[in-house]
Amino acid sequence: MKKIILLLLASSVFIFTGCVKTGPPGPQGSQGPQGPQGNANVIGSDPFTVSSWSKTGNTYYADFSSPDITTAIVDNGIVSVFKSYGANEWSPLPDISGKTSTVFNFYDNGFSIYVQNSDGTEPLFPGAVTFRMVVISSSLRQANPNTDWNNYKETMAAIHNANVANSSVQ
Repeated sequence: MKKIILLLLASSVFIFTGCVKTGPPGPQGSQGPQGPQGNANVIGSDPFTVSSWSKTGNTYYADFSSPDITTAIVDNGIVSVFKSYGANEWSPLPDISGKTSTVFNFYDNGFSIYVQNSDGTEPLFPGAVTFRMVVISSSLRQANPNTDWNNYKETMAAIHNANVANSSVQ
């Protein structure tokens, strides 16, 4: 009998605490203080073709200046470089084809692209290769947590949405 009474008591507690009173919303609260200035800017370079490569040891490389890669981007943002495989076909770096890989690194005010073989041998001369570099601020990355930033189409969609949102605010 005690078990039944306890079961009924527990059930009634769940029933009454699960009820929600509905009614009109209360008055609007006062305006909060201004938050810090955000940076939803995304910088995407136009496609660029590298045909003049430097060489050190068994690695071909190309260095680029980019004032868009700031200390804030290096510390909290994302820099992505995509390699073109034809019309609207982009692959994120690193890109691996057999033993040859194309990789990049970025630093304050610049980035470098490298072509090298995994076994340390000299790769074939890369020739003319088209790339696109994208700089993504931490605020855009945080505003789009489900974006695969290695997927060119998803990255471009997030950039487009941020640009539309920013232009509607101005």
